[in-house]
Amino acid sequence: MRCDYHLHSSISADSPTDPFMQIRRAEALGLDEICFTEHLELHFYRGEDWHLNLQDYKERFAQLSSGKVKIKFGIEAGIALKPEHFPELENELRSMSWDFVLASAHTVDNVDPFDPAFFAGKTLPQAFKDYISTILTGIKQLDPDLYCSVGHIDFPAKGVHSERDSRLFYRYAPDEIDALFKYIIPLGKCIEVNTATYRSLGQLDPPGEDWLRRYVELGGEFVTFGSDAHSPEYIAYRFDDAMEIARRAGVKYYATFDQMVPVFHRL
Repeated sequence: MRCDYHLHSSISADSPTDPFMQIRRAEALGLDEICFTEHLELHFYRGEDWHLNLQDYKERFAQLSSGKVKIKFGIEAGIALKPEHFPELENELRSMSWDFVLASAHTVDNVDPFDPAFFAGKTLPQAFKDYISTILTGIKQLDPDLYCSVGHIDFPAKGVHSERDSRLFYRYAPDEIDALFKYIIPLGKCIEVNTATYRSLGQLDPPGEDWLRRYVELGGEFVTFGSDAHSPEYIAYRFDDAMEIARRAGVKYYATFDQMVPVFHRL
């Protein structure tokens, strides 16, 4: 099963790509399944364009088709919210019948890693600590029935820091990573292996084996794979590398989803 479970199109506020272009690229790559995970961000600092009209999304999604690739209906739900906004997010998520919901954070205290202020006065490990703590704070506010996987825990690596090597290592934030894994694993949720940070590695090895090994030690058995592609050239980007890293770490399965129910595929 070749699949990509983190894709965006022009339905999201930050992608110019027609969704049919993403589908055609997936077909050309021989993928079996893709899941569109368009952005749903409530009370987001970038404005209301990020608060996706879910009914409009559903209608546009219904027009998508492929004779070669199965297309799943997903959403990337932003969880870097104040506690009082979670009932609104939960109501929106309950309003649709999703195949897959990816819970993720794009800010810490409303500051984006693409804003230099995010890293001001912080080491890279401290930035990761703060970011992963934000994920945990948010995910604890969200009804576990309303999400499947937790997205890109190494998201700050994509920001405007000055580090030559911005990979997330487990030693940077062991307590924060452990707390997140210990919370989601007993709930039957999983972590995403996101290959977006692989694009700027140069000669560096892809990251993640150390924190995935810890995920397995704490009982994690499956992951999702996502490219976070906002344009066709990054669909399924370096997934062979990602799968090999997960295998070496001891991850047993990766999952696809149907109506929020995981379907397991052995690595």
